[in-house]
Amino acid sequence: MDIDKIKSFLTLAEIQHFEKASAQLYISQPALSKRIQALENELNVPLFSRIGKRIFLTVQGTYFKKFAEEMLASYYNAREYIKQIENLEHGTLNFGTTNFIGVYLMPEIISRFHDKYPKIDIYMVINTSKNILEMLHKNQLEFVFVSGYIVGEKENYVINKYLDDSLKLIVGNKHRLFGQKKCSLFDVADDLYITKEQTSSQFKFLDRIYRKHGFDFRHKLIISNQEAIKESVVHNLGVSVISVNSVKKELQAGLLSALDFREVRIQREIQYIYIKNKFLTPAAREFIRTIENS
Repeated sequence: MDIDKIKSFLTLAEIQHFEKASAQLYISQPALSKRIQALENELNVPLFSRIGKRIFLTVQGTYFKKFAEEMLASYYNAREYIKQIENLEHGTLNFGTTNFIGVYLMPEIISRFHDKYPKIDIYMVINTSKNILEMLHKNQLEFVFVSGYIVGEKENYVINKYLDDSLKLIVGNKHRLFGQKKCSLFDVADDLYITKEQTSSQFKFLDRIYRKHGFDFRHKLIISNQEAIKESVVHNLGVSVISVNSVKKELQAGLLSALDFREVRIQREIQYIYIKNKFLTPAAREFIRTIENS
């Protein structure tokens, strides 16, 4: 089973049109049909149903697609690994992060790594924890950064601590608590609480802490983007609980204050993880070494 057949299958599965898929692959339509037919013969099952010019994955094709994605990603990873064995003059590094980590924590590390290995191309995927973990399992990413409360089935991963991240109450410079260092949870129970959506892992993490202390904000504003949450607090719309790493500039500029709660110190562990028994490319290992030396 060769890589060209796998790549052709995945392209056709995505586009669902022989003429358009062959154009994207820069091969003729008969050549594409020949590759798909050969793959179906090897597997001894139909992978596509053909209805006029449109095609659709069969049940067998749908199941095979997941394995095909993993095979193609493994091939590219192996090729990358071999290319980097001699030196790190050329190569590619692929990893993923959640939004907060990618925006506020990674640029400094990437800058240091790039200064040392300027010819390594870096692809950082910023997405939800669910999506980057899925990409990790498909071998599309070598490792990912997530918050410690994200990962289930820990036995499948190598898990390393990157840093401890403190979350605090942030208030704008017109808020009655501005300039203070601590307050009670119940001091802000009636304030408008600006937070991510209830399906987000951060919301669930914080909600468990609040419930443990018999507390809840009475009024909530849901915003899915952390930058928008921060800007809303800067404009004194309400309060929020977010990482102090994401508001360093605003704290220095006097736009925000960050307060600890008397009842609880809110902290999470930021981790980088990869699949057990996975061969990391030399570039990935060097990036991790950069993290460990930071």
